[in-house]
Amino acid sequence: MSYDFRGGRGVRALVSLAAATTLVTAGWAGAQASGAGASGASTHAAVAAGPAEEPDPFIRDVKTWMMTSEDDRSYKISVALPAGYSESGSAYRVLYVTDANAEFGIAVETARLNAPGTVVVGIGYDNPGQGFTASGVPRTLDLTPTDIGVATPSGGAPEFLSFLRDELVPRIEGDFHVDAGDRALMGHSFGGLFATYTLLHNEGLFQRFVIASPSLWWDEHTILDAENEYAAENDALDARVFLSVGSLEETTTGFPMTSDMTSFATTLAERAYAGLELGGHVFEDETHLSVIGASFSRGLRFIYAAPGTTIPGTELPSAPAMVAPQVGSHPADVQVDEGGDASFAAAATGVPAPTVQWQSRLSSSADWVAIPDATGASYVVTGAAASATGTQYRAVFRNAAGEAITDAATLTVASTGEEPGHGGPSDEDLTEEARGTVTVPDSLVRGETAVVTVGSEFVGERVDVYLFSTPVALGERTVSAEGTVTVMISEEVTLGAHRIAVYAADGALLGWDSTTIIAPSAGAGAAAPAQLPDTGAEIDVALVAGALLLLGAGLVLVVTARVRRARRRS
Repeated sequence: MSYDFRGGRGVRALVSLAAATTLVTAGWAGAQASGAGASGASTHAAVAAGPAEEPDPFIRDVKTWMMTSEDDRSYKISVALPAGYSESGSAYRVLYVTDANAEFGIAVETARLNAPGTVVVGIGYDNPGQGFTASGVPRTLDLTPTDIGVATPSGGAPEFLSFLRDELVPRIEGDFHVDAGDRALMGHSFGGLFATYTLLHNEGLFQRFVIASPSLWWDEHTILDAENEYAAENDALDARVFLSVGSLEETTTGFPMTSDMTSFATTLAERAYAGLELGGHVFEDETHLSVIGASFSRGLRFIYAAPGTTIPGTELPSAPAMVAPQVGSHPADVQVDEGGDASFAAAATGVPAPTVQWQSRLSSSADWVAIPDATGASYVVTGAAASATGTQYRAVFRNAAGEAITDAATLTVASTGEEPGHGGPSDEDLTEEARGTVTVPDSLVRGETAVVTVGSEFVGERVDVYLFSTPVALGERTVSAEGTVTVMISEEVTLGAHRIAVYAADGALLGWDSTTIIAPSAGAGAAAPAQLPDTGAEIDVALVAGALLLLGAGLVLVVTARVRRARRRS
């Protein structure tokens, strides 16, 4: 295995400088002595530089290589060795750090200043760019414990932990002179969430943890459920752990970072786990990013403190009294002209500060659906279409103490009196030549959501979705990063064959596809309706029967998801 060993022992690249202008010390001194300096003149000489070695990087004694896991995930591994590293003598303690693209440098130098004699292992990705921008997608997959079903992959923490346990740690301990009984894990943000997950699934892998600004809010605080399950089966948690967060994180991120961490620290302390040595701190006037250095420094000093040594500022913070969200202002009904923007706003108080999720529904009889990425104090419908009239919006505020839901606000879009360029949605648009890239599942369940594939070339664009034959507006949507939109199939839609069409904001038809609407109560072996309504499309009886046979499995998946959500709320 070859390494890029930055620090003098590896092969250095030679660079050729075309020319360089150098201040000649002797000439400068002579000019000064002759009084040239007083007149502002000086003597310089142009010196052609020969080949020179590239300077050593500031972070020295680092070995770097690529490593592919058994799950076919690629990682860029860097190992920073302490001063005077030797393969003989006592083995070195070892510190593993996630998010190496952004935090390896600060972790290495902080360890060298605050915990000398530590081998630091950084785990990152060989992606272009600097910092978190070079690792956003893979880190979300590796560092989160559950898949929340969004465009960015998530929920890969179990596999990532297996990679550490079965592949990376054995590799490090085979290649370097480190102590298998003194391993530490340090992570910030999603890295802190992963460190918390690892703490609860540790099985002796790590003995020390620095958990900085952990994203405990992930997936409705599912990590807190994991701790409850752990506590129900275990009395011991053998590790030295430091928890930290910035006091400004809650107000600057919109997530309950500060209160979540303090509450979690209090819970761990109250469990009185055997073997757990716990410290923590809330850093005043620090944000989610500015707190990194302070958290790493204080954390390393705590976890590596000699027995009986007290580290100032590591006393556990007390958790604030929690207050469930209370709505302070509700969104108001909005009326705009066609093509205009409609803004809805709401506010709520609570401790910890509640998060917000905007929802919409097509009518008062439809189900509420979460609007992707609508998590701010206001939500704006841009370029409202006439078909959006009657759509309702509301905000749901949540924190660890409960939730509060605003009243519904209704959008009314006044027609400008001008016919759209396509003359309005019409089944005459739906020719074979106009199918485009739009696809929908062969069958859709009435009263459930449906995913419509529009096409990757339309990502980020606003589109209008209609159900035919008589056009029924399914809503205005933004095409996701996967080229899809999600719509709700109303419970009032007649069963049978239908077509779904997607139009661009300017009224141009992007494409359409056929589907069959089936009832949610239909199970395996259920008979098809005696007569399906005429909706302007040919009916494939075999297709309908097949869809009904598959529906039973679909209902199992839906029920499972709902039970999982209900358990979390309880």
